[in-house]
Amino acid sequence: MKKLTIMFLTTILTAGLFAQNLSGKLSGTVTSDGQPLVGANVVLQGTSSGAATGEDGTYYIFDVQPGIYTMQVNYIGYQTQIVSNVRVSIGLTSVQDFELAVAAVEGETVEVTAAKPLIEVTATNVQRTMDSEAVDNYAVRNVTSMVASQAGVVSMHDGLHVRGSRSEEIGYTLEGASMAGAGGKVVSNAIPEALEAIAVQTGGFDASVGRATAGIVQQSLKTGGSQFSASVLLENMAGDVASEPWSATGDQDMTFTVQGPIGDKIRYFGALRMTSTDNYSNQSRWFTPFTIAGGNAIGDKVGGLTTSHDYVVLNEGDNYTFTDGANHDGVYDPTADAGDMIRGSNKHYAFDNTSKDMSFNGTLQYDLNPLVLRLAGTFTTDTYQNAGLPVQSMFNTRRHETTTRNHLINLKATYFLSTNTYVRSNFRMMGRFYETYDKAFKEKGKVTTADGRSSNFELGGESTISDWLAWGDRDAVAQVDSNWANHFGDPGQDSFAAGQGRYTEPVNYNINGFRLQRDGQRRGGYSKGRDGYFGFDAEFVTQLGEHELKVGGDYMNYSYQRYSFSGYSLNSKIGLDSTLYDAVANQTQRAYTEVTEARLSSFIGYDPLGNDWDKNPQKNEYDKPRNPWNFSMYVNDKFEAGDLIVNAGVRYEAINQANVDLKDWNNPPLDRNYEIVAADNAQYGFKDMPTQTYILPRLGLGFPISDQSSFRLNYGKYVQMAPMNRLYRSRASGTSSWGLLPTRETKFEVGYGTLIGDVASIDLTVFTRNPEDQVSRDVYIPGQGAGMNEYGMRDHTVYTNTDFSNVTGVEVDFKSSRVNNVQLFANYVFQDVRGLNSYPTLGTIGWGKSTMISATRYDQRHQASAVLDFRTSRTGNVITDNVGMNLIASYNSGHPYTLSDGSMGQRDAGEGALLSDNDPRNRAPLEALNSSTTPSFFNLDLSVEKTFAVPGVANVKVYATVTNLLNTQHIINVYNRTGDAYDDGFLNDPDLSSLIIEGRGPEYVEMYREINLANRNHWLNDHSFDLFGIPREFKTGIQVSF
Repeated sequence: MKKLTIMFLTTILTAGLFAQNLSGKLSGTVTSDGQPLVGANVVLQGTSSGAATGEDGTYYIFDVQPGIYTMQVNYIGYQTQIVSNVRVSIGLTSVQDFELAVAAVEGETVEVTAAKPLIEVTATNVQRTMDSEAVDNYAVRNVTSMVASQAGVVSMHDGLHVRGSRSEEIGYTLEGASMAGAGGKVVSNAIPEALEAIAVQTGGFDASVGRATAGIVQQSLKTGGSQFSASVLLENMAGDVASEPWSATGDQDMTFTVQGPIGDKIRYFGALRMTSTDNYSNQSRWFTPFTIAGGNAIGDKVGGLTTSHDYVVLNEGDNYTFTDGANHDGVYDPTADAGDMIRGSNKHYAFDNTSKDMSFNGTLQYDLNPLVLRLAGTFTTDTYQNAGLPVQSMFNTRRHETTTRNHLINLKATYFLSTNTYVRSNFRMMGRFYETYDKAFKEKGKVTTADGRSSNFELGGESTISDWLAWGDRDAVAQVDSNWANHFGDPGQDSFAAGQGRYTEPVNYNINGFRLQRDGQRRGGYSKGRDGYFGFDAEFVTQLGEHELKVGGDYMNYSYQRYSFSGYSLNSKIGLDSTLYDAVANQTQRAYTEVTEARLSSFIGYDPLGNDWDKNPQKNEYDKPRNPWNFSMYVNDKFEAGDLIVNAGVRYEAINQANVDLKDWNNPPLDRNYEIVAADNAQYGFKDMPTQTYILPRLGLGFPISDQSSFRLNYGKYVQMAPMNRLYRSRASGTSSWGLLPTRETKFEVGYGTLIGDVASIDLTVFTRNPEDQVSRDVYIPGQGAGMNEYGMRDHTVYTNTDFSNVTGVEVDFKSSRVNNVQLFANYVFQDVRGLNSYPTLGTIGWGKSTMISATRYDQRHQASAVLDFRTSRTGNVITDNVGMNLIASYNSGHPYTLSDGSMGQRDAGEGALLSDNDPRNRAPLEALNSSTTPSFFNLDLSVEKTFAVPGVANVKVYATVTNLLNTQHIINVYNRTGDAYDDGFLNDPDLSSLIIEGRGPEYVEMYREINLANRNHWLNDHSFDLFGIPREFKTGIQVSF
C-alpha cells in the first residue's frame, strides 16, 4: 500500500491540480446529555467511509457520492444509534448530529429516520437539487424540463437561460466532466433512471468551479447498490399517428437498468435507453389540413410566368398529390396512366422527421480503502432524418439524414491520507462526431452510372467528394429512385430527352407564387465535424479545525474540426466540362482551386475536398484543427463555525482560444470574395492571439441564525471561453473573429431562508449579473486610402466583444415536507434583463452591432412554477396502495418583441411582407426596441401512476403522462407587424398586398391563408421555430423492477 500511495501521489502532482466536486460531505457532533463524546465511531453503512469524533465531539466524512445513506454511531457503554434516510447533496455539507443515551444492556440499538432538510443552512449560494426520488416522481421524463422548472431558468427555442444569460453561458457537467459541445450548449443529458441527483446553481459558486459564467447544471449518476437489482421500462405515445401526426408523433422508449456488487469492494450500475419517434421536430405541430381551388389541379409556372404543364392537387381528401405524365411529358391523364398522379404518404408526409437514439450511462466503483476508484461513462448515438417544412416539402419524398456519436468518460481516484485529509484526481475525455448526408444513397450503397462514374457512400467520415457529387447526378439518382430522376431538367420536359440537363436538379413548383419542392429535390449537401476534449485535474482537501481547505487545478485541451460541401454549382460546371469530373475524382490541384475559389466548401481541420488536414501533403497551415486550451488553479477555504460560514477563494484562469488577430487592421489578408489569401504574410497576415489570464475572487458568507433560518451573501468574478463556433472561420468563407476574447462576468446575490413551522420553508434571493465582452456581430469596413486594403476585401462581417448585459432580479422559492401524502414545490421570479443584443446575430445584417440598451428576447419578466406531488405508501388497501400523481404548473409573462412596420423588401409573393428578426433592412420599429411583450403562458403537465407488488418477485408500475393537459395552443411568438400569432398583417394592408392579389386572384388569397397564416410556412422557413408550443401529448408506460 505504501508503494501504491507514492505512485498515486506522484500521478496527481504531475497531472496538475483539480475541478468540480460532485460529491458531498457529512458532518455533525456526537453528544450525550449535551457533552461531547470523544472517539465515537461514525460510519456509513454499505461503504468503507467513516470517521471518529474529535475532542469537541465533531466528525467529518468527506467525498461522499450524492444519495441516501444509513449512518451508524458506536460508543462503548452507550446505545448504538442508526439513522436512515440521510441525504447527501452535490457540493454541500449535510449535518447529522447524534445524541446517545447510556445503554441499559450491552448491544442495545436505537433506529431513527432522518427528516429531509427543508433549508441548507451550510450553503453560501443558491443551489437547488433534485435527488433520484424527485427525478423519478417528476411528470416529464426529460432532464431539460426538470432543469427548466427551477427558479431563474427560462426555456426558449434556442435552449435554456439562467438569470437572463445567453444559453451558451451555462455550464453542464456529468460526474464533474463537461457535457458542453463546441457551441457551448449541452450535447446530451443523462438517462433519467440513471440519475442520482441534479444540482442547479443559478447564482455564484466557489473557486473550485470554472468554465461557466451564468450558472452550472451538475448531474451525478447512481452508484450500484449492495444487492443485485434491475428494471425494465417501456413507454409509448398513445394516439393515431397516421390521422393526427401533429399531436401523436409515435414516441417509443425502452430503458433498462442493472446494478449490484461484485464481491465486497466493487459496485456497478448501468442504464441503456433506446428511443424512437416519427417526428422529433416541434415545428408546425399545430397543422391544419386544407383544400385549395375545390381540389382541382393547379398549374405550375416556370419563373412564375410560363406554364410547365405540371400540376399539383391541394386536396385534403387526396392527401395532396402532384400530377404529370409518366415520362414527365406534361400530359396529365390519370385514367390512362395511374403514374400521372403520385400521392404523398398519407397525412404523415408532413411529419416524417424520424429519429432513433441509443444511450448508455454507467458507473463502476472500486473501494480499496483508503483508495477509491470511480469510473463513469456515457455513450450516445442518434440518427435522425430531415423531411423539411410541412407544406413546402410535402411533395418531396427525398430525405437528408444526420448521425451523431458522443462519448464521455471520467475516471476519478480518491486517496484518504487520514480521515480528515484526502487527495483526488480525475482524468476525463469527451468526443463527438457527426455526419449529414443523403439518406437514400447511404441505403443504396454503391452506384455506377453508364459512363463509369461511381459512388459508394458509407458512414464514418471516409467518403469522398465523388460520392457526394452523385447526389446531384440524374443518372446516379435514377438508380435510387426513377421518379426523382424524372424531375431533373427543365420543368414540363422529358428529363432524359436529348439536350436535357443531367445536372439540372429539380426546381420548385411555383403555384401562385408559392414554392413547393418537387419530388427528388435534394435537401442539402454533405457535412461532418469532430469536437471534444481531454483533461485532468487534482485536488487536495483537508479539514483543519473549522476550516475546510481545498487547493487544486485543472487542465483542458479541446479539439475542433468542421466541414461542409454543397456541390450544386460544381455539378453544373461538370455538366459543361466533363474533364472537371476526372479532376475532382482524382483530387487534382484543379479540383482544389475550383472548390476553394467558388466557396463550395467550408473547412476547418479538413482540406477543401473533405480529407483530414494532416493527410494532405500540401496542406495549408491555416486549415489545421483548432486546439484551444484552458488551465486553472485555485485555493478555497470554507470556514464553518456554527453561526458563521465563510467560503472564500481565488481562481486563476489561463485561456488560449487558438484564434488569431490581424497584424495590420488596415490590411486584412482577404480578397474581394472574402477568401483568406495571405494568412501567413509577414506584414499583413494573422498573428496568434496570446493566452489570456484572469484572477477571479470568490466570496460566500453564510449566517445560520438558527437551525431554522439562514442569511447568505455571495460575490464573484467569472470567465468563460467564447463558443468555438464563433471563434473560427474557414479559409474560403465565413464570419471572422479577429481578436475575440473570452466572456467575463461579475455577479452578486443576497439571500435569506427560513422554515415555516416544521413542514415548509421559503427562500428569498436578490441578485444582479453583469456580463461583459459578450459576442456580437459587426461590419468591418476596410480603409481605402493609400497603403490600405492591399488585397481588396469588401465590407466584411466580423464577431466582436462589444455586447454586455445588466440583470437584476428576485427569486422566491417554497418547498414543503410531505404532509398527508402531499408535497409542494413552488417558485416565483421577477427579473429585468437588459443588454445591447439578445444573440450575436440578431438584427445585425447590413447594420452592424447594436448600440441601444433594451430588454433582451429572453427577458421573461415574471416566471412561476409549481410541482404538486401526491403519493401513498403500502396501507393494505389494494386500490389506494402505492398510488402517485405529479402535477407541474408553469407560468411566464411572455417575452419582449418590437412592434414594427416595413416594406416587402426582397420577399416574393409566397412570403408576403414577413418581417425578419435577423434582417432589419426593410424593417422600421414603431416603438423602442423590445417594448412589447408576447402573451403570457400557462401550462399544466400531469402524471399518474400505480405500483403493484408481486411479493418476492418484482414491483410493477403502470403510469400515464399528459403534457399540455389542457391542450392549449400556447402562443410563444408573434408577428412583429401585428403582435398577433394568427395574422401577419399582409393581406389586410392594401399598400402591401393589393397588386399581388389583383395579379394572382382569389386562389392566391386562399393559399396564403391556408399555407402561411394557418400553417406558418413562411414563418417557419425564416425562423426555424414555431409561433406556438406543442399540443397535448399522451404517453403510457410500464416499469418492472426486480
